[in-house]
Amino acid sequence: MTRNDYLDQILSKVQSVPTLPATVLRVMQMIEDPLCSAADLSQVIAADPAMAVKVLKLANSAYYGFRQKIATVPQAVTLLGFATLKNALLSAAVFDLFRLNVTGFDLPGLWKHSVATATAAKLLAKRARFPNSEKAFTAGLLHDIGKVMIARYLPTSLAAIVQAVRDEGLPMLVAEQRAIGLAHPAFGAWVMARWNLPSALVEAVEFHHSPTKAQYAFDLAGIVYLADALTHRAGIGSGGDSLPREIDPLILEHFNLGEGALTDLHDALLFKRLEIESFAAVAAAA
Repeated sequence: MTRNDYLDQILSKVQSVPTLPATVLRVMQMIEDPLCSAADLSQVIAADPAMAVKVLKLANSAYYGFRQKIATVPQAVTLLGFATLKNALLSAAVFDLFRLNVTGFDLPGLWKHSVATATAAKLLAKRARFPNSEKAFTAGLLHDIGKVMIARYLPTSLAAIVQAVRDEGLPMLVAEQRAIGLAHPAFGAWVMARWNLPSALVEAVEFHHSPTKAQYAFDLAGIVYLADALTHRAGIGSGGDSLPREIDPLILEHFNLGEGALTDLHDALLFKRLEIESFAAVAAAA
């Protein structure tokens, strides 16, 4: 039995796979179309009043730093740009998956950690001259979505995982593997594949703890790997355990990054802490 077969077996009794809102999926598809215009996007978003409100709330958050009040969807589309707009929509939609009643596991802290990792990934992408910093943001935002899937579908296993982390000092990844036979990266890739997200994003999430195993998206997986480590070092949010993250020097070498660069990125991430917390709170309230 392959790992994917085992994952399908575990989740075979799931009655309703979580989906992204139709408006988000439509906008993500439209943004990939070179003929799509700002007016086209504005029309689709404005036709979904709930989503339009979420876009305006996020566009006006401190995270984006616009001085003027953004009052209309067309204005938000123009100022944010297509790729950033996609991530604002995705952020609002993904947070809805975090709305679970889970005891013993800090989902709000995980959400803040996810936003911080997305921010760190974007900073890293620009530093490493990765050609698509917004794609790096998306991968960082979704990198721990598998933990939410475990909380949603395997709450009993989650309780055992949390206890092992607390009592034995295990990393989440190890505790998950022991309790379930698979860890959160595989769960995250599973749900993202069912959302029909690009394969590079799926692979980056699947291998964000082991980027050298990625076949086609090593750079993106490596950026998320480093962003996750930076976020843990900065102590923004909670990924489920507070253990230090060792960084593979070969990954740093690949991106031509040294300890000095990591320190600069760490400081830049901390500088954005209030903006990250504001964004996380606005997305949660949207």
